[in-house]
Amino acid sequence: MRLLAIVLVIVTSMRISHAQQVYVSDWRTISSTREVRDADADADGSVWVATSGGVQRTWLREARSTKYDNVNGLSTLECTAIYCDKSSGSSYVGQRDGSLDVFNAASATWTKVSDIQRASQYPKRSILDFAQRGDTIGMATEFGIVLLHANKGLFVETIDRIGPFPEKSKVAALAFFDQALWAIVNGVVVNARLDVPTLRLPSAWSVLGSAVGLPDSTEPIIHLASNGTTLVVASARRVFTWKSNRFWLVQTALRDINSLSVRNDTSIVVSTNAEILIDGKPLTLQSPIPGPIDGHRVVTSDAFGTSIITFVKEVGMGWIANDQWQTSRDANSPLSNQFTDITIDTQGWIWAATHTDGGYGGQGINVFDGAMWRSLNTATEPLLTSNGCYRVSALADGSVWIGTWGRGALRCTHSDGALSVTAVNATNSSLRGIPADSNYILVSEVATDRYGRTIVMNEQSTDRVFAVSDQSNQWSFRQNCSNVRENLFRSMTVDNNGGVWCGSPDSRGLLGYNDRNTPDTDDDVCNRILISNSQLQDNVVTSLATDLNGAIWIGTAKGLAVISSPWNLSNTAIPYVRRVSVMSSTYINDVFIDALNYKWVATTNGVFVLDESGIEVLATITTATSPLLDNNVRSIAIDPATGLAYFGTLKGCSVARTSSMRPLPNFDLRCFPQPFRAGTDESLVVDGLATDSEVRIMTSGGILVSAIVARGRQVLWDGRDVHGNYVPPGIYIASISSASTSSSSVVKIAVTR
Repeated sequence: MRLLAIVLVIVTSMRISHAQQVYVSDWRTISSTREVRDADADADGSVWVATSGGVQRTWLREARSTKYDNVNGLSTLECTAIYCDKSSGSSYVGQRDGSLDVFNAASATWTKVSDIQRASQYPKRSILDFAQRGDTIGMATEFGIVLLHANKGLFVETIDRIGPFPEKSKVAALAFFDQALWAIVNGVVVNARLDVPTLRLPSAWSVLGSAVGLPDSTEPIIHLASNGTTLVVASARRVFTWKSNRFWLVQTALRDINSLSVRNDTSIVVSTNAEILIDGKPLTLQSPIPGPIDGHRVVTSDAFGTSIITFVKEVGMGWIANDQWQTSRDANSPLSNQFTDITIDTQGWIWAATHTDGGYGGQGINVFDGAMWRSLNTATEPLLTSNGCYRVSALADGSVWIGTWGRGALRCTHSDGALSVTAVNATNSSLRGIPADSNYILVSEVATDRYGRTIVMNEQSTDRVFAVSDQSNQWSFRQNCSNVRENLFRSMTVDNNGGVWCGSPDSRGLLGYNDRNTPDTDDDVCNRILISNSQLQDNVVTSLATDLNGAIWIGTAKGLAVISSPWNLSNTAIPYVRRVSVMSSTYINDVFIDALNYKWVATTNGVFVLDESGIEVLATITTATSPLLDNNVRSIAIDPATGLAYFGTLKGCSVARTSSMRPLPNFDLRCFPQPFRAGTDESLVVDGLATDSEVRIMTSGGILVSAIVARGRQVLWDGRDVHGNYVPPGIYIASISSASTSSSSVVKIAVTR
């Protein structure tokens, strides 16, 4: 398990350490395995499935599976092709960026091969298909063909010029058959004899077209498959087999073919989005396939024989056995890899929006209840009329609000273990649509103010910035004081004085509004903060957050700023805006305030953890220093009860354990690791602290070794005394007292070397 630990300890002359500590460890990855790209079976009875979120390995007869991702073996999650060498026990995983990961069954270890990924002379390097002949593994890529000697682990040949086609042409499929290497290049079938001196010469390749029975260039060939004794190819709707030195038409499909295979008995398997066909006849199943078919593979294993592995849209992998479609019972995956906005509700459930701001590809909401992932989308929730869910907000009353791009909002509440869902739109609230369409309602962030009112951002509305619902469910709205028609505000936070702060993603700056909780608008306070009247770095405001001291933190396209005294807002004056110098010229995606009042700043270049004041960087988290999926982190949420931090990206979600946990009401102490190896272990963790705790570490004879003032539920001790020396082995006592609870406790620490 990889570990990132950053600890800053300041020791005063009184031998009291006011520790500002951040540790990040125990990484794992959350990603979707429901978009299947390829599959194969090994000799041990397991099926390997390449997905957009890693590799899922399933033992069909045992109905169990395991997942491999960037934390436990893979270079990346974007798997594009997979192949199992049954003779050696190795499994090969090709990635979109050209990375090749090889699993050795004997040692159960992964080897990362980055030669193709590093070949920068090729702009596109995806590995698209595998084929094997003896010790040679062939790989079809976006720039040509690469041949690998499997036993030696050495690349034999790179073929980036095939026949008459341009250099670096994409090879879509590959097969060894009849002493030749066959491929599809630019919709055309080509082959080359294997007894030629080199395959790098364009003259070694033959182009196969209408002269040997294939269609002309107006009907490109898309698929190629072989079982070693039979070779078949297919265009969009026609299947051809190679026999007697030419191709013969053997099948015509009524729908577009999305996958092609040949079984050991030479029967041809074709899949369309609606059915599986064997030798042209639809396969009838007792239990239907639960969704559109994205493709299939015929796989064979000594353990279970031959099966048709089926790729089902938004479901994942299943297999056909005994005229029934089955799937792995323990497969547990979100629907989408897009974690564009994350929140954690009062029950500890994780909610993630999937729609990019104003973009495409929304798949609703990913929800994790602590045990299983579920999806809220138009197929599972009738009240959700759009999958364009781009914001999700958890409120203190236990409700979760889903903001959609054009279809209003959904309010979700927990009810007897289930979710109760209410649609909020123009018919039952003061939300309104955009100028061009009164029914097209954009809802971004939602929050509550000090009066218990619910504030709902009504982005791009005709004449209002946000809607307000009081505790009696009476709705009203507020307008932009500078321009009633200028309402492109998306991010929001509410300060401790009841002020609502709205940030614009479209260069409108920051709007502050305080209605003083009165129906009279004459005493409302409203003003704009821009680069022209403040120290704000940019008028593109991307994120807003209120910290534990009431300060407003402002993420912009060019850095981070803070308003320490937001209550100074008036109709004629604005509060002072301070630029955070350590985050200058950085595009900020999100700002999260943790239980210790530290600022976790998500940027396009990783995550930065700032101290309470924002002056010092306590930790920097990037793909170079951690298993973070992507440096472009879109959203951060940290559970204050567990310290688990969720880093949302468009490639999935990275999760790590942190020290950002709120103190407990009473002591519940434990120390780990025990025994603690001073100088070898990174730190000793003292966990289970109450509010305002002071930890004094002493020898068994009562001599003070170190003292630390805790900020939260945990503190770290590096095993050193106040002079900076590692303490000798022995038993030490941690005496802990809380100024807030007037309680104390002790715990023993065993130190070794």
